[in-house]
Amino acid sequence: MSRFFLHQDLGNGILEDPEGMEAADLATAKQQAIQAARQLLANAIMAGTKPIGKAFRITDDAGTLLLIVPFSEALPTDMRARPDDL
Repeated sequence: MSRFFLHQDLGNGILEDPEGMEAADLATAKQQAIQAARQLLANAIMAGTKPIGKAFRITDDAGTLLLIVPFSEALPTDMRARPDDL
């Protein structure tokens, strides 16, 4: 198991994850980030507010950026905005 940190990219700053989480690999950490983004988006929708943040930045213990997971990846594929849809 490795420790991964899911830092929330707010667009104008980063909300750091001080504790991190244990996961078997980066793919598992990405799935956890997607689940966390779904929860954040659901909470914002239920509250009628704008979601706080736009992506998770997954880092390792050393602070190395491993992956950026946009909150849009938490949406079903057919709900993701495409440039021709805007």
